[in-house]
Amino acid sequence: MLQSIHDKVKGVLGIIIVILIGLTFALWGIGDYLTGANEKYAARVDGVEITQSEFDRGMDNQRKRLEEMFQGKVPDSPALQERMKEQVLESLITQRVLKKAIDEGGYRIANQELAQRIKAMQAFQVDGVFDAVAYQAVVQGQGRGVKEFENLYRNDLAVQQLQSGIMRSSVVGKGELNILHQIQQQSRDINYLQFDDSLFTDELSITDEQIETYFEENKSRFMHPETVSISYVELKASDLAKDIPVDEKAVKNLYDEYVKSLSSKEQRKARHILISLPADADAQIQQKKKGEAEALLVRINDGESFETLAKMESDDPGSAEKGGDLGWVSKGKKASAFETALFKLEKGAVSGVVKSSFGYHIIRLDDIKRAEVVSFESRKADLIAQYQTQKIEDSFYEKSELMATTAYENDQSLQEVADALNLEIKTLAAFSRFQGTGVAENPKVRNAAFDSAVLVEGRNSDVIEPGSNHALVLRVEKHTETKAKALEDVKAQIIAALKASQAREKSQAAALSALVKLEQGKPIDSKEVKMSATLTKVGSVKRDDKKTNQQVLQEAFTMPRPEKGASQYKVVELATGAAVIELVAVTVPEEASDEQLQVLSRQFLNEQATRDMEVVLNYLKSKADIVRQTEL
Repeated sequence: MLQSIHDKVKGVLGIIIVILIGLTFALWGIGDYLTGANEKYAARVDGVEITQSEFDRGMDNQRKRLEEMFQGKVPDSPALQERMKEQVLESLITQRVLKKAIDEGGYRIANQELAQRIKAMQAFQVDGVFDAVAYQAVVQGQGRGVKEFENLYRNDLAVQQLQSGIMRSSVVGKGELNILHQIQQQSRDINYLQFDDSLFTDELSITDEQIETYFEENKSRFMHPETVSISYVELKASDLAKDIPVDEKAVKNLYDEYVKSLSSKEQRKARHILISLPADADAQIQQKKKGEAEALLVRINDGESFETLAKMESDDPGSAEKGGDLGWVSKGKKASAFETALFKLEKGAVSGVVKSSFGYHIIRLDDIKRAEVVSFESRKADLIAQYQTQKIEDSFYEKSELMATTAYENDQSLQEVADALNLEIKTLAAFSRFQGTGVAENPKVRNAAFDSAVLVEGRNSDVIEPGSNHALVLRVEKHTETKAKALEDVKAQIIAALKASQAREKSQAAALSALVKLEQGKPIDSKEVKMSATLTKVGSVKRDDKKTNQQVLQEAFTMPRPEKGASQYKVVELATGAAVIELVAVTVPEEASDEQLQVLSRQFLNEQATRDMEVVLNYLKSKADIVRQTEL
């Protein structure tokens, strides 16, 4: 950190820099400081940023999908997390690359087509009819604005245009489809002998000379890895709880905030009459529509039925037939002007004429449902826990800042860090770049320990965050270079390797011997051919069979068709030894029907379009300037 001025920043200059660092921590938090607060993007595509918030939203959506898939029990796997990050980032990059291709290719979705598509979505319909209020509520419920949703959907439809164009460019003839049908539906009658390596292991003996020769020829495989042992100072938020006293006044303030928050959960049962207003309406049309709404309001105030007028005059197809009934409405689910007017009404009251983006509304409040306020005593334990959690987090970040600045100012020792934080210096036995125990199970810790500034120059590491609310700084105490292992340490390993190699040779030889006898006309189930092998009579199978050994199945379908009354044979190497396959017969299916050809055509075109789309995407990505953040 700040390598070029490291040895100069002592005394007054050092204090000034540390103060500046402290201000950075205070404004952004330690995590932002360590990862670069000015780089709030996940990737750049041709100079256009994919923001961290876009990436985070993508991760949230992916987690939700996984929670549904695993019924809320998502595996806690670092490998899964890294894979998720990679998939989400690549998906966002693909979206940006496609967006550029769509814009440059002139793919466009007209407003009328977009509107028709949206109106056809069942999610936005009430009783089978598009409902503008429901549309806005559903979209906002997903955390998006209507314009944002429409832009995203417009882009998706344009991508479908591109994909459709690629699919239409794929052509397949009837002859090709018949060949495909014959390949897919062909069946083969097979048997096989399996010679496992384990059958020959016990009879093998390995000499000392063989062991020594193998050791000398493979010394590079038998090395002790480079290792380090470290000392470190560790800060965990969970260890700070005992130092947090309870502030009764602060806990009471939290309760007051809770009571205040319940107002946002209030629901109101409402009806409305809508006089719709075109988006491009001029002042004259606006005045006319407003006059219509005001005339209706006069009739309501004169005693006419609100429900009857709503059925007769409202332009909202979703609620008009129900007398304008909107059901229960929560805050944040309606247009701002509509919501403001609704939540000012007393029960049973009718609003004045209210203008929104949809037109002019008259609103009646039928009922109010307020959230139940839990007493202070009932919530006190939870509020104390909430208060302590916040205080622990505040204390953790303050101490994290102190850890960072102290470790940097005194980079040749951890004692000052331990004293400043009143923490102990811990030690950890040797671990390698790729494997460790304790805190070194975390790759961030291992990477820091093997960083050149720490390993070679003997400095303290930067602050490392192995997990949430967990920080540590370390230094290397002992470094051991890579060195060869002694023969005695690897003798058992060498014997196992030699036996495995020799057993494989014997299983292959046995399979070849059986092949010779089979080609001489001896049956596959004869004792002379079988010897110690396992015979599996599979019978008739197709390419997609899942029960048969997949290596055997794959090889069987590469063998030439046997002459009538004569079998074909082939020796293949398996993961556990060798096998001899007997191909007895090949059954060719009848010519495909028109219906089967149609199914095959759709299947072929879809698969071809997928392959073509992948080629297009790879080409587009190869031409784009893509920068990916390594730390996300």
